[in-house]
Amino acid sequence: MVIFNSLRPLLKQITVCVLLLSFAPVTANARDFVIETAQASFSQSALSVTAKFDLQISDAVSDALHNGVSIQLLTTLDLFAQRPYIWDPRIAQWAFTQQIRYHALTGRYVLTSPQQKGSRSFSSLSDLLNNIESFSFQSDISSDTLPESKHGYKLQLRIVLDKTILPAPLRVMTYISPAWRLSSDIHEWFVPGDS
Repeated sequence: MVIFNSLRPLLKQITVCVLLLSFAPVTANARDFVIETAQASFSQSALSVTAKFDLQISDAVSDALHNGVSIQLLTTLDLFAQRPYIWDPRIAQWAFTQQIRYHALTGRYVLTSPQQKGSRSFSSLSDLLNNIESFSFQSDISSDTLPESKHGYKLQLRIVLDKTILPAPLRVMTYISPAWRLSSDIHEWFVPGDS
């Protein structure tokens, strides 16, 4: 107990230093995700969505990747029926994951996506990100199966760095450091049904 009491001031100083360093000029290295364009259309057989992302990974995330930490990107797409005065009810929600890891032995970046049922490898991180930047999705929700909405439908699209799969010690740092806050704004647009 005596040893702990003598270390208490030192532990306080270390804690303050760690907190101050976590807010230091890391913001200069922080990048963000941007949804440049998004389009959608309904037909009698499907909902089709295409989008173009601009994905820039911060130096901290890139360093973690090179040190053996896998990262995962999560893209969410929500479909709402629009209403004039009250909240819009959600009709459907989809989530798409893409896991990125660095294979040190081959020096290649590996992209694994359950939606594409397999892995692909790339010679550089920028090549891999360029591949992810084109988003395309087709759902079996059609204009015939949608609930009727006099005011049309609304889609919301977002892409984020999924922090939930990171190792626990690193996950704590992701909530402190701006370099790990990689996400797009919610891109929202109106989609009329097939008439």
